[in-house]
Amino acid sequence: MDRLRNRRGVTLVLTAFMLTALIGAAAFAIDFGRMYWYRAQLSTASDAAALAGAYQIMLKKTPLEDSVKALAVSFAGRHTVGVTAVVLDPNDVVLGKWTAGTGFQAAPVSDTNAVQVVTRDTAAYGFGKVLGLSTHVVRDTAQAVMGYVGKTTCVRPVALPYQALLDQLTRHDGVARDAATYSLTTADVTTLTNAGVADAVQLRVTDEGGSPVNGNFYGVQMGPWQYADGTAGNPNTGMASFDTDLGGSCAGESYTGDVGPGDWLSPENGEGGTNIPRGISQLCGGINTNGNRTVDCPTPYPEIKVAVWAPNASPPAGCSNCFYVKYLGVFAVTGYTSTPGHTAGDGVWGYFTSMPSSGSLSTTPGPIKKIGLVK
Repeated sequence: MDRLRNRRGVTLVLTAFMLTALIGAAAFAIDFGRMYWYRAQLSTASDAAALAGAYQIMLKKTPLEDSVKALAVSFAGRHTVGVTAVVLDPNDVVLGKWTAGTGFQAAPVSDTNAVQVVTRDTAAYGFGKVLGLSTHVVRDTAQAVMGYVGKTTCVRPVALPYQALLDQLTRHDGVARDAATYSLTTADVTTLTNAGVADAVQLRVTDEGGSPVNGNFYGVQMGPWQYADGTAGNPNTGMASFDTDLGGSCAGESYTGDVGPGDWLSPENGEGGTNIPRGISQLCGGINTNGNRTVDCPTPYPEIKVAVWAPNASPPAGCSNCFYVKYLGVFAVTGYTSTPGHTAGDGVWGYFTSMPSSGSLSTTPGPIKKIGLVK
């Protein structure tokens, strides 16, 4: 009985000890939680600063380093860490070159496409002072790059020769352009964007029985036969789902992946019978086709994303008559024309409206620029 009486205070002692430990743990949790909160705030500030710097690079062909840094510092200062405005040291704004293979490396202004920003804040500990901790430097790094619109989804299984767009530009200014060597400029895209029904081109030429070579273009198989990085693709074959892939919703396509410049598409050898006009009919609101399978789409014309192919002297081995994707374009579809005998005038018709503005960030030069975070 004496032993039992001697233990009456043990529970109280243990409770006091545990409460002290729990309170201490909670105090440190508050301290470290505050540090993580500051880090999150700095992350927002450094992201904004890096994007602002990349935007300045995008605007200026040869930007001044000071102007890039000034804009980054300004945007960082619009954010707070705790209740204090973020102060970004201009020396922590570094211009450089970013590629997918090497990442970010410092580079001269003349060869820069990216900005790296490091934000810092010296945060004071609260309860950590009990253990002799006074301050902790919280930091965050962000990298933003000026690039171009790359791969995108919802690309339909028809395409057109790049030369057809260049010929349209030639009609506008009289300057001849070769699809094998010429790259579109921003001014070219603006000119093409002003196209209308009178500038419609064939997105698909049907000549049943002909071989699918450049200039005699059939539908294309989705996805790519080979991707731009050399990775092999796995395209669908056959025309069974061609009408749905052409005229249905993007979510209902048999291929929901992406396509981008540098990819290789294999041709669909089948003429397609009624699959093509049926797909166009569906795309244009389910209108009926006549006996010649001609479809005239009502306005406003539906728009689709399609591949624009260009000649390329280095096709991948094993891909017979593959087509090299030079660009992706958005086209307003005006209809489908088919005459008995499948003459050269057959095909899906449409006119250029724009280039895709949404898609992955690519460093491969193109006419549509964009900025994005890479870290």
